[in-house]
Amino acid sequence: MSSEDVLEAISHPLRAKILRLLAAKPMGFSELKRELGINSSGKLDFHLKKMEKLIVVNEDGKYTLTREGFAALQAVEAIKKFGWQKRAYILNLAAYVVANVYCAFKAPPFLWLCVILPISTAWIAYYSYLSIVKRKVFKWS
Repeated sequence: MSSEDVLEAISHPLRAKILRLLAAKPMGFSELKRELGINSSGKLDFHLKKMEKLIVVNEDGKYTLTREGFAALQAVEAIKKFGWQKRAYILNLAAYVVANVYCAFKAPPFLWLCVILPISTAWIAYYSYLSIVKRKVFKWS
């Protein structure tokens, strides 16, 4: 299965949820349908067929993840984790800029220069170090 096929297979949120459920334990079709809260058997069958190389039916007739399925689940979790961390970093950076521009015009100069600017700059420096160096949210090649 090519990487494009894997990305297609995990591109739907329902399929990512299927991967998480099957990683916890093998499940039969009806059990999986019940856990997902799906009424239509055709809908579940459609999504399971999209994931044909990521899941298999074991000897007990239950769906379970293949090695590729576990790798796909790790990819889903990594994308979820780093996507959130990048957004959080960008939001912190935007809040830093907006807060300091606002305070530059509205706060008394002494308060802004001696209190607000140093504290907010220290925070964004620490958060940048934590995000870029420690968490490796952004990779510099």
